[in-house]
Amino acid sequence: MSQVQKLGYVDSKLGAPSSGQQTTRVLFNTIEAPGTTSSLSFFRNFQGLTNGQTNLNQNKLDSMESMVIKSIWLAQFNSNGILVNFGGQRQQTISIIVGNQTIVKNLPIQFNQNGTGQAFDRLHSNAGIASTGALIVANTSQTIMPTEIRLLTDIVIPPQVAFEVRIESNSAAYQTGAVVCALSGYGKIFSAGSSF
Repeated sequence: MSQVQKLGYVDSKLGAPSSGQQTTRVLFNTIEAPGTTSSLSFFRNFQGLTNGQTNLNQNKLDSMESMVIKSIWLAQFNSNGILVNFGGQRQQTISIIVGNQTIVKNLPIQFNQNGTGQAFDRLHSNAGIASTGALIVANTSQTIMPTEIRLLTDIVIPPQVAFEVRIESNSAAYQTGAVVCALSGYGKIFSAGSSF
């Protein structure tokens, strides 16, 4: 079942409107200065965040919107706004909660994670250095990489259903910068069509 078919199937089972503008969709949320915590919860708190820090104002989509998550992107910035390796040396897991169900539970995210991760795809042996998205820092040999997780199974966020992304770490050290989580995939948004 394609992501378009799956989204249509879930929407019809929930009685959600099937009309709408088809689009690619990116939802993102930033946690500023998380401090010395071992747990991060994205898409929970939107207070004080600007349009550059999140593109939502609540942790659910509107009644005419829905989305299929195909990819999860995580990045970390230091207090000067410079991109750093996500998670450093920490072992971390990610969970995705939609409604009252944990759809993805404790998925390890150390695969392809900067120079210390494990090569998940087994196409390279140097822990993600050769994968796309790497940034080489000028005048150093350091490679900076956000972490991207591409999902084989489509995760649907239906309309008007709360969702959350949680990251658990084996150590508490996110410090003073910012951590960003972005969900991307196929979605539907409200389309007035000929009704206005």
